[in-house]
Amino acid sequence: MKGWVLDVRPDHERDLMDVWIMDSSPDRTMMAHRFRPVMKAAGSREDLRKLRRYLSDMEGVHGTELRTGFLDVQDRRERDHLDITISRYSLMTEIARSIEAFGSYRDYSLFDVDLRLPTRYMHMHGIFPLARIQLASSFRVLDDDGYVENPLPPMRAMLIDVVPDRKGPVAGMSDPIRSVRAGDVFLEGEKEDRMIMAVVDEIRRRDPDILVTHGGDTFVLPYLHERAHANELAPYLKLDRSGKPFRAGAREGRSYFTYGQVRYRPPFHTLKGRLHLDLANSFMLREGGLVGVSLLSRMSLLPIQLMSRLSPGSAISYMECVEALKRGRAVRWKKNDPENWKSAVELSASDRGGHIFDPIVGAYSNVIEMDFSSFYPHIILKKNLSVETLNCPCCPGERGSRVPGLPYHFCTRKEGLIPSVVGEVLERRLGYKSAFRDGKAPGPFPGEEGLGPVRPPGDAERYRQASNTLKWVLVTCFGYTGYRNARFGRIEVHESVTAHARELLLRAKDIAEEHGLEILHGIVDSLWLRGDPGRAGEAASAIREETGIPIDVDTVYRWLVFLPNKTNGAGALNRYYGLRDDGTFKFRGIASRQRSTPVFLKRALEETLEALSGAGSAEEIPEHLPKAFGVAREKGRMIIEREVDPRDLAITIRPSKELDGYTTRSEHVAAMRLLKRAGENVKGGQKVSFVVLDHDAARPENRVALVEENMEGTRYDAGRYLELLARFTAQALAVFGVTERHMLRILKGVSQKDLSSYERLHER
Repeated sequence: MKGWVLDVRPDHERDLMDVWIMDSSPDRTMMAHRFRPVMKAAGSREDLRKLRRYLSDMEGVHGTELRTGFLDVQDRRERDHLDITISRYSLMTEIARSIEAFGSYRDYSLFDVDLRLPTRYMHMHGIFPLARIQLASSFRVLDDDGYVENPLPPMRAMLIDVVPDRKGPVAGMSDPIRSVRAGDVFLEGEKEDRMIMAVVDEIRRRDPDILVTHGGDTFVLPYLHERAHANELAPYLKLDRSGKPFRAGAREGRSYFTYGQVRYRPPFHTLKGRLHLDLANSFMLREGGLVGVSLLSRMSLLPIQLMSRLSPGSAISYMECVEALKRGRAVRWKKNDPENWKSAVELSASDRGGHIFDPIVGAYSNVIEMDFSSFYPHIILKKNLSVETLNCPCCPGERGSRVPGLPYHFCTRKEGLIPSVVGEVLERRLGYKSAFRDGKAPGPFPGEEGLGPVRPPGDAERYRQASNTLKWVLVTCFGYTGYRNARFGRIEVHESVTAHARELLLRAKDIAEEHGLEILHGIVDSLWLRGDPGRAGEAASAIREETGIPIDVDTVYRWLVFLPNKTNGAGALNRYYGLRDDGTFKFRGIASRQRSTPVFLKRALEETLEALSGAGSAEEIPEHLPKAFGVAREKGRMIIEREVDPRDLAITIRPSKELDGYTTRSEHVAAMRLLKRAGENVKGGQKVSFVVLDHDAARPENRVALVEENMEGTRYDAGRYLELLARFTAQALAVFGVTERHMLRILKGVSQKDLSSYERLHER
């Protein structure tokens, strides 16, 4: 039998692994395989004998075996351990907890407890999601390594959507269905039971391999289930290939903290024998499309439905787990590696980030921006920085192994686990990036036509999607070296990466200055330099040759403005804008780049700044300020005369906690109160969108309005939006002496300052 692996998932009722295979015919085959995972417990031989007796009659344990071998990737000698074969999937974690308690939480170290079963199964059989295989007595993969260059399997995809007839500001489960779409079938205003069955019938008729939704996890599928139940059609709501009715269940999403922000992850609604891809709740699908998600699934051995919903950090973590399995090592459960003791002096030296050259507030001409490519990943690879290569006993004194300024060294003889994984990601990404830049175009592939709403592009964009997907994996790989819960993380490795980064950035700065360029700003892996743009390429080549890490001239600016910090007036590290050499603008850190800023205010701010494009140098910018004020005044007039669509003034924020955790009367709290009255309790990290009606009103319903499809006639608070636009514009033009008070007067048309009212730039 030949075909493609569509999905692998455990059947917790029968304790079997279900493998769904596609062949070239319309039929799809499900094979149930017996798979008994093995967890490992390490301890003294006597303690292991006691544990073996303890487990002999435990439910869910198929058998045990005493063995000796290497377990953790950090092990440098073999140790005794007990292989525990599990017969009940649902009891694995419970059995592990029982072992912990039996050993008083100190006698045993446990391994291979919480690795996802599909990953372990696919590793054992040498397959991966969407692999083309031949199946006889075992699996044989027929794919070559040119994954992105080859067509995806001949899958069929279908979009489904269900729109409620809202009775209030928020769609609720009790609202009847207004319209449904299933592929090419669209029904509106029909009887609800007919519309529900139209979706079911079309899925049965077309038998798609992929169901595509926009918000299927958060609303569409749970709502469809609720309406089917209300119409006594729940037994007929069959969305997957299991033959069983779909049930949304009582699962809840969760709020989590990442990179200084609280985010919300909705509950997953995956299907059996059919993939459910939710375009609204998948960062990876938005960034890399089906090609990117499939690539990550192949490298991490995570099923596509899961990979589409997980983060790039989950991908790199599972890639590392797969590499450990390939090396014959196990993956520790509940890693507990304490940080080595450090004195205050040692902590001060080691606990630092990348190097920063603070920018000097002002506007500058002839600015060159240079960026290292995948700076931290290249350091991890070239310096062999990994948890098991840290302070190895085999090469403490060899040249090149020591970390600058820190008492650590890394092995130079044996490739580390993390560098091995990062190296493969880097190699693939650079290859895809180069192919995209060269305009290489795999396809188009006629066999992918059936993918419809998730059909990959048939030109060089396919390479861009793959490159972009791996970029996010590389962005997160550094953080996972020091993340305390990362399976292969250790803070000393994290500190070593930043120590090398500081040394390399300082050397790059010296080389740039040797080529006649002046440093204006630098942060971790980027440099902003002033000087002759003609010498920038030569300087980048010299830096690349000495450091061994790719660095390129990213942008050349006619002029660039570094903005002050909002709190203390010092140069802000990531707030600037400038006019590129090709006449386009680059904006970073200003209000138009913030997701909470209303669409109209984003456009207004950027159009105001783009009015400065006539300035050929930083010294000429003040001459063009009146033109910028004219653009801003016109935007202010549109707000005052209420010519702006209220939906374009919607403010969108992610609250950091639930409503009960707030004691303030801010606008977003008022919006959360309205949502709660409508039956929706907002979780931390969920988006809340509202329009300000009266900033000073006490009652929530008078203060803000929730965003609806039709907001015609909504009377927004023009004064509040003028204040916001004045604040955003003044922050961007503060370098030129513009204040929020002056800007507000300009927006209201009260007066216009002439050119002499503003300080001209001093020559720098």
